[in-house]
Amino acid sequence: MRGLFRYEQKDTIMHRLDPRVKLCWVFGMSVLSMLLGTPLLLATAFVSTLPFWAMMRPSAAKVRAMLFVFGTMVFGFMLTQSFFYYWGDPANPTLTVIPATFPVLGSITGGVYFYIEGAFYGLVQSLRFMITVSAAFAFVASTHPSELLLGLVRFVRIPRTDTWIGVPNEIAFMVSSAVGFAPSMIEESMIIINAMRARGLEIKGGVRTKITALRHIFFPMVVGLLRKGRQIAIAADARAFRATKNRTFVDELQLGTSDYLMIAYIVALLGTGTYLSSVGFGGTAPGLGT
Repeated sequence: MRGLFRYEQKDTIMHRLDPRVKLCWVFGMSVLSMLLGTPLLLATAFVSTLPFWAMMRPSAAKVRAMLFVFGTMVFGFMLTQSFFYYWGDPANPTLTVIPATFPVLGSITGGVYFYIEGAFYGLVQSLRFMITVSAAFAFVASTHPSELLLGLVRFVRIPRTDTWIGVPNEIAFMVSSAVGFAPSMIEESMIIINAMRARGLEIKGGVRTKITALRHIFFPMVVGLLRKGRQIAIAADARAFRATKNRTFVDELQLGTSDYLMIAYIVALLGTGTYLSSVGFGGTAPGLGT
C-alpha cells in the first residue's frame, strides 16, 4: 500500500514530462470529474488515466494496491449512499432493511431503507473520486519531490524577464514534504508494528485487543513522526532555507515536444468535457432535475 505514495525512479515518458504539465493534468482531471455527470462518461475519463499508468510500468504489487483502493472506494460509496440517500422517496424504498415500526431500532433510526437510486449516485461519486485519485497517484509516482518543489516555485515565467510566477517557497516546501511524508508515515507504522509483535503484542483478536494494540502503536508513531519532522526542519535550516528571497536551482525546467502535446491533450479534454456538460451530460444534484 505504501508504494502508491512513493516516487519510483524510472526513465519513462511519464517521468520525463515537466512537473508543471503533470500538475495541470491532475487539475484538469479534477475539473473534468466535476463537469461530467453520467457513469459512462466518468468511467471513460477514469480509463483515460490508465495509459499513463501503463507508461510507468507499475509493479504487480502497486497494481494490486490500486485495485484494492479503487474497489474499496466504489463499494464504500455505493453502500453508504444506498442507505443514506436523502433524496429518496421514504414511501417507496427499493428494500426495507429495518421498518420504522421495528422495536427500539425502528424508533431510533426512523427505519433503514435501501435505495437503488442511492447506489447509482454512490457509483457516480466514486468514479469522480477515482478519476482524481488515479491522476494524483500517477503524478506522485512519477515526480521527484525536488521537481515538484521547482515546478511550484517556478510555474510560469514572465516573457523577456527573469521573474517567475508561482507559490511561495515556504508553501512549495510544505507541499513537497507532505508528498514524501505519507510513505514515511506508513513505513514508520510498519516498523513499529513489527517491533511490537516481536515483543509479544497481540494484534489479531477482538475489538478490545485491537484498541489495546492501537494504544501501544499510536504514541511511538507520533513521537517518530515528530522526530522526523524536526530532522527535516534542521536540514532546511542547515541549508539556509529562507535566507534569501530569490533562490537558485541546479536544474531548470523547460518544456519539450511531449510537454506541448500533453498540454494540447489537456485542453482538448477540458474542451470536450465542457461541451458535453453544456449539452446535458453534466452533473446535477439529485432532486434538482437534469
